[in-house]
Amino acid sequence: EFLKVLDEYDKIMFCGGQSDPIFHTQFIDFLKLCFERNKLAIVHTATSHKKKEWYDKAFDANPKAQWKFGIDGLPKDSHKYRINQDGEKLFEVAKMFANKGITTKWQYLIFRYNENDIEEAKKMALDNNIIFELNRSSRWDEDDPYKPLNPDYWLDRDKINEV
Repeated sequence: EFLKVLDEYDKIMFCGGQSDPIFHTQFIDFLKLCFERNKLAIVHTATSHKKKEWYDKAFDANPKAQWKFGIDGLPKDSHKYRINQDGEKLFEVAKMFANKGITTKWQYLIFRYNENDIEEAKKMALDNNIIFELNRSSRWDEDDPYKPLNPDYWLDRDKINEV
């Protein structure tokens, strides 16, 4: 089935809605197929549960893949939203990929616990040749403990679909 997808598309985005895509049993094979067929592979991941050797295999399978790491806040604090994430380990993987010349992004969702760390995180990304992507959310209830205090960091639900 995946080969049929590769026949139709030049860019494949691996992004999980229910789970992280890197847990698919054939994920490394998918990366390799994208590389062999000259298809752009973009990987969104937020898990830190793979070993360094696994990431080495992923790089070897497709050194042209682009990676986006979901680390919400400074790496030491990302577990506050992404339960059980080892943000420091994941940031080390992001640095490793950036050092290998891979297009590497840091996706940073703004929450109350991290809204005052944005400039420090931007500098960390810049210092490590990682593209910093700051994302605001509209998924807030009034009493949500994650809702940033600064309203500039919210998306207005009523204006999201405006052009």
